[in-house]
Amino acid sequence: MIQLRYLCPLLAALLLAVATPARAQSPGTLIAAELVETLSPAEVDQIVAELFEKEKKPSAAFPVDCYTLRFRSRYPDDTEATATTQLFVPRSPPAAPPAPPVMYVFAPGSTGLINSCRPSREHIAGIRWGLYRSHVLAYTGQGFIGVLPDYLGFAEAGRLQPYMNKVAEGRVVLDAIRAARAYLKSRGKMPVFVAGFSQGGHAAFAAADLQRAYAPDVRLTGVIGYGPTTDLEALFREFPVVAPMVVYSYSLEYGPERFNPALILASRWVGSLEHDVTRQCVGGMQEYYPWTPREMFAPAFAAALLSRELATKYPEIHRILRENSAGLSRHRVPCLMLQGTDDVVVFQASQEEFIRQLCRSGSPVRYILFRGRRHDTRQIGYFEALDWMRRLAAGQPAPSDCRTIAK
Repeated sequence: MIQLRYLCPLLAALLLAVATPARAQSPGTLIAAELVETLSPAEVDQIVAELFEKEKKPSAAFPVDCYTLRFRSRYPDDTEATATTQLFVPRSPPAAPPAPPVMYVFAPGSTGLINSCRPSREHIAGIRWGLYRSHVLAYTGQGFIGVLPDYLGFAEAGRLQPYMNKVAEGRVVLDAIRAARAYLKSRGKMPVFVAGFSQGGHAAFAAADLQRAYAPDVRLTGVIGYGPTTDLEALFREFPVVAPMVVYSYSLEYGPERFNPALILASRWVGSLEHDVTRQCVGGMQEYYPWTPREMFAPAFAAALLSRELATKYPEIHRILRENSAGLSRHRVPCLMLQGTDDVVVFQASQEEFIRQLCRSGSPVRYILFRGRRHDTRQIGYFEALDWMRRLAAGQPAPSDCRTIAK
């Protein structure tokens, strides 16, 4: 029996424990890890084959352990976030000496704003948004440690993805690296490459922009962009079908007084905006929304956008779009850019202007242009990316086409 003289202090301590909120965990803290399955090399090849289709296919050299990790991150307003990533770890043959580890972190393209659109659900539901797990397994089968994060918002009930938000994307990529290293108990000088397709390219370059201030413990060896959509004004001009997701997300983040959907979108899309972007994933939106700026946007906004006059006619909207454009912080990380001449999401001219700015900001850039190819350059550029990463991981100087592209 507890004596009376001890009861009051004990009750006080219990009440204090209940009243005191749990101490926030630092970004990148690993919460949980689950082994999902182990794939043989033949199983990896079978999964990867669907993605590569008519392209030359890699052949896996390693079995792969597939994990799901949960970890802490931060939303743009600095509130604590819970996030998830898939982690793929190659198994070395028992008799072989372990190879020096290299990490390949891939940010996926757009899938949608709601939890049912999370990239980690793609292979479970049998949906084809981009076969992102297959893409990362293609590298893991060659001995790379693969990391495939979901964006912030997908792991928490009642949340939406802060879509094309530079801070949210950059943080979750960097914190996924921290969580993967924590699980692997690796704090050494492991080369880390961040890559991304379309929106994921925006996220990869956002990670490079944020790394020094947000994650100085993470050093990036290189950034790979597969048709990255880094310039948001260019994205609105060239692929406006995703603009409603950006507009709705930014109206929540910045408030309608700063980012007003009624000023940006044509009136027919404004009234049902919330319903439309939260009832379907990206495939449905591409069928529902128009693909041309004059059909998507309010007439005055479309005219200013196409004449490149947003800075003078819509200065606050222009400012927000510019601050969320990614890659030009003078991070000086070596870059590999893989672009198709027939890309309908980010045009060749826009991509090459971004590359020129990257070069001027101090990054060595290897630029490979694929004739007759559209937006997805992951498969045709696979072996070039593999070779580029292996060279940089071995300590060789980063190749650069900056002199050529500057002309």
